[in-house]
Amino acid sequence: MGAITREATTALIFAGGQATRMGGVNKGLVPLRGRALILHVLDAVRPQTSAQVISANRDAEVFEGFGVRVISDRVKGFPGPMAALEAASAPGVIETEWVLTAPCDAPYLPGDMLERFAEAQRKELEAGRDPDTFVAETENRIQSAVACVRASCLHLAAESIRNDERRLRRWYMTLGAVATPFPDESRFANLNTGEELEAAQ
Repeated sequence: MGAITREATTALIFAGGQATRMGGVNKGLVPLRGRALILHVLDAVRPQTSAQVISANRDAEVFEGFGVRVISDRVKGFPGPMAALEAASAPGVIETEWVLTAPCDAPYLPGDMLERFAEAQRKELEAGRDPDTFVAETENRIQSAVACVRASCLHLAAESIRNDERRLRRWYMTLGAVATPFPDESRFANLNTGEELEAAQ
């Protein structure tokens, strides 16, 4: 199977949630320093990937205005990022071997995510293993919204949803995900509430 490279990777940004802790607004479009939160995320992932897809269940036309493809859940009930992974498994959505996932509310994501995942893959290949999934880890904490997954695995998300298992971390465990170290936990900070957003301003 192929190596993790920019050319072989599409970014999938999770922006389909209900943002209940932020009053139900479309969190990806909330401004941070004059720009929508999701634009800060796009700034991070665009140099690292050859294509970008946003998973959103509202305001699709606004997200499309950012020059990316937009998909919506095919599963009802807002089952979270697992539904985004399932939707991305539809034919023609992802045309690369790898998918780099990221949340729409993490504006400080590192610029070397793909580089670190690629290095982790090289180490695994040297050891005779070829994992399908790599997930970010900071100070012994799994950052489950940031991962690099083979696109051929995305269809497996549907089974997890049917089994009412919606936790990304549990799904990664079933795929044998390799935890990939990142040194700075602050780069993965999520802005989940109005207070956190105000502090970030």
